[in-house]
Amino acid sequence: MDVKRSWQLEKHLRHLADDQWIPMLDSDGHVLPGIDGMHGVRGEKEDGTYIGADFVRMQPGTAFPLHTHHGDHEIYVIKGAALIHIDGKDVVVKSGHLIHIPAEYPHGIRVPERFGALIFVAMGHPHQHVDARNRMKSLSST
Repeated sequence: MDVKRSWQLEKHLRHLADDQWIPMLDSDGHVLPGIDGMHGVRGEKEDGTYIGADFVRMQPGTAFPLHTHHGDHEIYVIKGAALIHIDGKDVVVKSGHLIHIPAEYPHGIRVPERFGALIFVAMGHPHQHVDARNRMKSLSST
């Protein structure tokens, strides 16, 4: 077998209890209060881009601003519920839901107080870790 890329257990397998939560930032570098992220897994594709997934935790009453990404991504809800604003609609997602979001669609995520805490996995290509400054582009920054 001709293997050009490496697979490493300690790098390519993660659990929610494996690491530390870190504050997430908007595209201007400001902390998003009550929203934390944790590095997940990431692998380099043969074309040199990365595909990956990270964990995100949002407290009740928090929201991501309306934003876009460089690439498509999926959100898988592990715990809780939220409203995802996309294509002019608020879509309710809860534990067990998986949603695809095309890169060019402005979207935001909001966790109303009554919903409780939310934990989800954000998967995408090309992947940017949760602490990357260029992970998302807030529409207020354009």
